[in-house]
Amino acid sequence: MSYVQITEHPGVGLDQYRTVHDALGPEPVEGCLSHYVGECDGALTVVDVWESPDAADRFAAERLFPAFDRVGIRPGPDARVRAFEAAVQTAARG
Repeated sequence: MSYVQITEHPGVGLDQYRTVHDALGPEPVEGCLSHYVGECDGALTVVDVWESPDAADRFAAERLFPAFDRVGIRPGPDARVRAFEAAVQTAARG
C-alpha cells in the first residue's frame, strides 16, 4: 500500500514553496506517486503519496533538506507532519 504524508507549514506561502521547489532541480522525485500543494487556514499544506516510508525518508535526507540549506529556508517549529500507510486505495473512474 501507499504511504501518505500531509505536512502543514503555518506562515509559509507559495512563494517560499516555489523557491525550495526550484532548488530541488529538474530531476524526478523517485518514489513519489503524487504531490499536491496549496494554502489552507494560513498554512502551506503539502500532500504527498509515496511508494513507501523509505522513499519519503530518502527524498527528505538526500534532496529536500539540502535544498532547504541551499536557499536558507527551514520548516518552522510549528510545522506539522502527519503520515500513514493507506489501508484502502482506489482510483478515480472516468
